Amino acid sequence: KLVARARQFSSFLLVVGTLAGPETFDPKDAILLQNKDEVLIPLLLNQLPTAKEFKDSIASLSPEQKRFANAFRGMQLESSVFGVCIIQLKPQLEVLLGLPDDALTKEIRLTQDLMSLFIEYQIPSDLLSFDGAEDAPLKDKVERVKEHVKAVMTVISDTKQAELEDAKMKANMNVQSMLASAELVSDETAVGVDNLRRSGFLGSASIDRDLDRSRQMSEPVMMKKKSRSRGGLTRSFAAAQAHSPMLMSAAPSSTALPPVPDAAPPATTPPVTTSASIEATLTQHVPLQPIIRGEMDFTAFSSSAVTTPPAAEGVVDFTHIPKQLDAMFEEHDTDSALRSTILETSKTWTRKRQENLLKKVQEKALSETDIRSEKDKAFDLLDALSRSGSLPIQCAELHVIVAVTHCFEKSVMGTVIEDNVNPIEKVERSCLMVASTIHGTGSSGMIAGDDNRERLTNTFPALMNDSE
Repeated sequence: KLVARARQFSSFLLVVGTLAGPETFDPKDAILLQNKDEVLIPLLLNQLPTAKEFKDSIASLSPEQKRFANAFRGMQLESSVFGVCIIQLKPQLEVLLGLPDDALTKEIRLTQDLMSLFIEYQIPSDLLSFDGAEDAPLKDKVERVKEHVKAVMTVISDTKQAELEDAKMKANMNVQSMLASAELVSDETAVGVDNLRRSGFLGSASIDRDLDRSRQMSEPVMMKKKSRSRGGLTRSFAAAQAHSPMLMSAAPSSTALPPVPDAAPPATTPPVTTSASIEATLTQHVPLQPIIRGEMDFTAFSSSAVTTPPAAEGVVDFTHIPKQLDAMFEEHDTDSALRSTILETSKTWTRKRQENLLKKVQEKALSETDIRSEKDKAFDLLDALSRSGSLPIQCAELHVIVAVTHCFEKSVMGTVIEDNVNPIEKVERSCLMVASTIHGTGSSGMIAGDDNRERLTNTFPALMNDSE
């Protein structure tokens, strides 16, 4: 598993992918980690055939097919170079806002507000960056940025309040409209009851008794409203129809009454819009094209903080390492136990997050849809912090991982007892081949101690003599 964790009041972008060339990093997934977030990414291992197995499988093919198979295997080996890129956000914020280095180190509240504005509301950086003289004191620059942030936060707060007031007004209008409709229906029902009494088919005592019973049934509903409405008469008359058999008898055609309309539903107050839904409404979902969607300029990343891109002749092509390892294994791996391995991220991740300091840490499984959403959010933030690629990444790290799997045909006991083979020596040989290829030095120079060097030379004479 790949585990990444951010400390409190710190944040960074985690980007995983493969190296597609000496200066190209192809991102596959990305996620933003901040304020004690922790993510666990399972890694899938896809083992490739060994060099000897591959040669044996294409021995009977035609020359054209062999060339195609060799080219395809070369692409597989190049794609096995796995990369983990970490982009620190605070130094990039300082460059974006025109502040000196380490200006936001102790400005925790300001940094949190800036991250909220960029992530949740996607505020343009021009509204927040320092726009004064370049030779201004550090304190004045930070204060100017604070004023810009406060002004934008005030606008957002006022907009939220206006949205709340508008939602309350709409809710009150809906309630008034429903109450007016209930009063109109109750008036029509009262006229219908008088007509039934005058028709002579119903006695006043019978219907009054049924109406009293229905009023008792509907009384709790009316008490919940805290305001008496004549709409309760409609429900009472409907209950009277259900209880009195006289109401079901047919009246003469000369005294036929119009059908009584159905009772109006009880007035319910619509839910008031919460601040979280208003924030989601205010957020501008503008589709942006991140600068690393597809290919990224690899010169912006290295194993340490980058200020200037390295020279072209100093760039190391890590995609050649799997081919060099494959040639080394073909020559010295007589057991065909080492296999180049392609690393891929799983489709289900696990994230641990603490929403605030008062809540406990909650663990959530991220589905494929959630991972895609986190990737889009991270790329949108990176696009904003780099001004769509016009600003170089100020501080980033790239960790290159080349995976190789040593496979045993049997268990440890089977290898030691049945095959009479020492598995530790086999693993030592594999480690020497991999280390000498990656570091570009001989195997004998990587062994500490003359005793170990003599022992391994006697065990693997071909490997040790070639390295010298």
